[in-house]
Amino acid sequence: MKKFRFSLDRLKRYKEQILEAEKNSLGLLRKELRDLNSELSFLVSLIDMKSDELEYIMIKGIAPADLSSRKRFITVKQQEAHEKRRQIALKEKEIEKQLSVVVEATKEVNTLEKLEERQLEEHRYKELKEQELFIEEFVGSSGYRKEISG
Repeated sequence: MKKFRFSLDRLKRYKEQILEAEKNSLGLLRKELRDLNSELSFLVSLIDMKSDELEYIMIKGIAPADLSSRKRFITVKQQEAHEKRRQIALKEKEIEKQLSVVVEATKEVNTLEKLEERQLEEHRYKELKEQELFIEEFVGSSGYRKEISG
């Protein structure tokens, strides 16, 4: 009997390539989210540090222009932190969408793998039947040869 070949092998390989590309895309989005969270963390610690510094300087005495400049710096960094939080929320939604794409692509590949398994089982069953038939014919023909020679 001929060697087993999955009839949808090209489609399966194509779907596997798509799945890998989608997984890579998801990984990239997760890295971008980690980077955004890291940037936010840095901004929050900078705001805290500058706020503490401002409080200390205010106790010691500070020129109004310097006070205004430092407050403006903190305000700008707070706005940047707010924007980072918005970007993080958007990135999380993007990741959620991409995750559903990956799940769907995984289902498609799994479906094709199950179909391949079924086809392989059918192939093995047919091969087994062919072998049984061959053995029956062999036994039958050897018995026939004995009758003729005997």
